Amino acid sequence: MTLEEKILTPILDYFMSIVDIDKHVDNSRIKERIETIGRMQIMIYSNDHEPPHFHVKSKDNEVDAKFTIQDCTLLSGNIGIKDLKRIQAFHRDIKTQKVMEMIWNKRYRTGT
Repeated sequence: MTLEEKILTPILDYFMSIVDIDKHVDNSRIKERIETIGRMQIMIYSNDHEPPHFHVKSKDNEVDAKFTIQDCTLLSGNIGIKDLKRIQAFHRDIKTQKVMEMIWNKRYRTGT
């Protein structure tokens, strides 16, 4: 176990125990809402394809994009520059990245 893992694991375990992750059924997949930023919801779907990524959507469908969990690269979709900057700022937090990685790995491995 690396020093980073020794430090972050208890913090992430605590964070995961209190974070409000909503689970919704969507076409036999489960989506977990990680965060809401303004009008945008950030979600990870179970049984989704590689590479590890998250979805960002707004109810009006003005924002509908996918980003890599690793480095927040835009994979596809539509998003304005202001909203893009908000997502990048959200992603910069190491705890955010680790939580999304943990959720992706758990969801992808188990498929539940």
